[in-house]
Amino acid sequence: MLSGRRLSPPCLALQAEQPVDSLAMTVPHALFFLPDFGGGGAQRTLINLVAAIPADLLEVEFAVVDSSGPASRWVPPGLAYHDLGGCGTMRALPSLARLIRSSRPDVVISTMLHANIVTFAATRLAGANSTLILRETNSHRAQRDLSRGYRWLGGIAYRRADLVVALSEGVRRELIEDMELMPERVTTIPNPVNVAAIGTRIAEARREPSPWPAGVRGPKILGIGRLVPQKAFDVLIDAAALHVPQARIVLLGDGPERAALTQRAARRGIADRLSMPGFVEDISPYLAHADLFVLSSRWEGFGHVIVEAMAAGLPVVSTDCPYGPADILTHEKSGLLVANEDADALGQAIRRVLDNQTFRRKLAVEGRKAAARFESEKVARRYAAALHGAIERRRGGNAAGNR
Repeated sequence: MLSGRRLSPPCLALQAEQPVDSLAMTVPHALFFLPDFGGGGAQRTLINLVAAIPADLLEVEFAVVDSSGPASRWVPPGLAYHDLGGCGTMRALPSLARLIRSSRPDVVISTMLHANIVTFAATRLAGANSTLILRETNSHRAQRDLSRGYRWLGGIAYRRADLVVALSEGVRRELIEDMELMPERVTTIPNPVNVAAIGTRIAEARREPSPWPAGVRGPKILGIGRLVPQKAFDVLIDAAALHVPQARIVLLGDGPERAALTQRAARRGIADRLSMPGFVEDISPYLAHADLFVLSSRWEGFGHVIVEAMAAGLPVVSTDCPYGPADILTHEKSGLLVANEDADALGQAIRRVLDNQTFRRKLAVEGRKAAARFESEKVARRYAAALHGAIERRRGGNAAGNR
């Protein structure tokens, strides 16, 4: 994969401020901040987003604390990024502030709570008049991961932001209530997904050999995500054992729950039908040769993999978890939504789809149509419009923030 251009020295080194180009910029200059280039959804989303925003709408660069991760391979060629030295998100605050002070971006954007808090503090420390956009990806209620201190700091940052972007309507409602935000300062914009590119790749992958385990017959169910409690693959195993024990299940991803899931499948009598090949860079061959995609999560921020499966022409069964799947799927039309953490309901829905070929085809066709709403270029233009609007409000003197 091609990568961008690394610009900055390590974060603990003193650096001279660079002169700002005296020529007026024809388009706003945006600085995106990421804690790292890890292989997670937030990194993939922001890099996809930046790659899809037309150059005539936004001039973009990244600041990243640790650029050593796999996401560095996804950075488009020619995209500048400042490496702040891998010193930890909180310790990168002074360097991020110096970068903001020297480059004077029109808008600064970050994602994930801890990074958002640091970005807010850095813009204040820099004394910058940059428009501040903070993006929230998940339900903190569901995760139960907010200490009193983080909730307090997060509330200050979000209330002072010019705009808060939520990944789904549920996350938006939760933010407004829990962080005491003004509703008009919080907008919902979903993840960008390369829908057309996925369709092209799937067509190619269907002509390639199947990566699914050989020698075991039965319908093929695919799950994708880290092997962690959030993804509730334990519920998927129980659902399959209850209602479709003849099915083959492949879980793409890795994590600390691997041994527990293996043991659970053995107890349920389907160990020979479960495969966990680990993290897979290109999931297209698995999507191309599957019969059904299942998202069994206890919570999500959006459900990016649902859209990828729909774009691949796979029928989808998902839990109606907080939040995201209900924003993506129309129940009984483009997919099925079932009660959260209910193995019986999940298993019945899986069996219904697998047993009814006509219904399965209908879900696949409608799902592919629905996925088009999340095409990268469409979502990127929504982001560009939101950023331009926030910049104009701030320049117009209406940047009192959320309080």
